[in-house]
Amino acid sequence: MLIKIHKAGGKKIVSIADKEIIGKEFEEGERYLHVSERFYKGEEKKEGEIIKILEDANSVNIVGKNSINFAVNNRLVDKESILTIKGIPCDIVVFNE
Repeated sequence: MLIKIHKAGGKKIVSIADKEIIGKEFEEGERYLHVSERFYKGEEKKEGEIIKILEDANSVNIVGKNSINFAVNNRLVDKESILTIKGIPCDIVVFNE
């Protein structure tokens, strides 16, 4: 998994993505997902490191099967909230405003 930290307006926004889908686009009906390098291509981190980074995050964008499985296993997302576009699961979690 790749993780990238963005800071904007005093907020910490984290993106987590599977390495193999970086730079790809997915479209299904009205739904469109672009896993842009600019937003998602970060450093490869282990699960423990990611959990530590998320401790003070305001929100996290998660995309890809491995990344979503990590999020579900660590109770970051509920399975019911996951959106799938062309077989690629994704979710956004807001921790605090």
